Amino acid sequence: MDDVIDRVMNTFAMMRNVDGATLEEAKPKLQSYLDTLTSAGQKDEQRLAVYGLAYMRELHDGPANGASGC
Repeated sequence: MDDVIDRVMNTFAMMRNVDGATLEEAKPKLQSYLDTLTSAGQKDEQRLAVYGLAYMRELHDGPANGASGC
C-alpha cells in the first residue's frame, strides 16, 4: 500500500503546485481512503492509484462542477 500512496503523492505533486506540508497533511486522509477501498475488495494497485489521484484532486480542488457527490 505504501507504494500506491507514494505513487499518488508523487504524481499529484507533479500535476499541481503544492508544497510538501500540504501533501503530508493529505497523506493520512489518502491512506484512510485507500484502506476503505481495499477493505471493500479493491486490490488492483493501478486502480487504487487512479482512485487515489482522483481523491487527491477533490481534496485539493474541491468537487468537480456538476458532481452529484455520489
